[in-house]
Amino acid sequence: MFNDNVRDLIRSGSLKFRSGDYEQAFKLFQEAARSDPNSAEAHAWLAAVHGRRIEGAISMTEKIKLLSLLEDELAVALRLDSTLPLARRMNGAMLLYTPEMLGGNPAAAADEFRYCIDRGMDDADVWVSLAECYAKTGFPEQAIKAVEAALERDPGHERATALLHRARGGSA
Repeated sequence: MFNDNVRDLIRSGSLKFRSGDYEQAFKLFQEAARSDPNSAEAHAWLAAVHGRRIEGAISMTEKIKLLSLLEDELAVALRLDSTLPLARRMNGAMLLYTPEMLGGNPAAAADEFRYCIDRGMDDADVWVSLAECYAKTGFPEQAIKAVEAALERDPGHERATALLHRARGGSA
C-alpha cells in the first residue's frame, strides 16, 4: 500500500492544496506519484490540482490542455482504485464543470457525489456540488435539500448561500 514517505507527501500536499498553494501541492503530489506509481490517491490529488488550475486559466486553449491532464490523472486513479471516494469526487467535479460538448454530464456527476456522501465525504462542498448537479438537471427541490444539507455542515458557505438564493427564485 502506501509507504510512510508517500503518505507524508500526500498529507503535506493536501495541506498545501487546502491553503491554496496549488504549485507546491502539485510538486508534492507529483513526487508521491513518482515514489509510488500505484497510488490512486496521489493521482486523484494531481487531478484535483489540475481542476483548480482550470478555474484560474484565462484562455480556452489552456483550459482544454489542463482538462486533458486532469482526465489523464483521473483515469489512472480510477484504474488503480475505482472505489476511492476522492477519485470519484474529482470525477464528479469534472463531469459537473466540463461543458457537455466536451464530455460533461451533470446527471452522472450527481451519482459520483452521492457515492462520496454514502462513503463518508460529508462536507459542505460535496453537498453544494450535488446541489449544482440537481439544479443543472432540473430537480430544484433536490437542489434545495442538498444546499440545506451543505448549510447544516457550514452555515456560512458562500456558494451554498448563493445557490439557495438562486434556487428559491432570486438572482445571484
